[in-house]
Amino acid sequence: MQLTLMIMLAAAMFVLFFCGFYSGVIKEKYGKNWLLAVPITVAILMFNIIWILTELAKSARYQ
Repeated sequence: MQLTLMIMLAAAMFVLFFCGFYSGVIKEKYGKNWLLAVPITVAILMFNIIWILTELAKSARYQ
């Protein structure tokens, strides 16, 4: 189970990195646009998922 949590954590961090990358690309290409809200929203979701996964990893049930 711990391997599954680590894989999910790595995937969430990967998506979080690319949210920052694509928000930079959108900002450079289109300036300040409403499209910038999409990667920011996904980044907030990924941050919450990372937080949840780290809390689950502390639980004895998921060891």
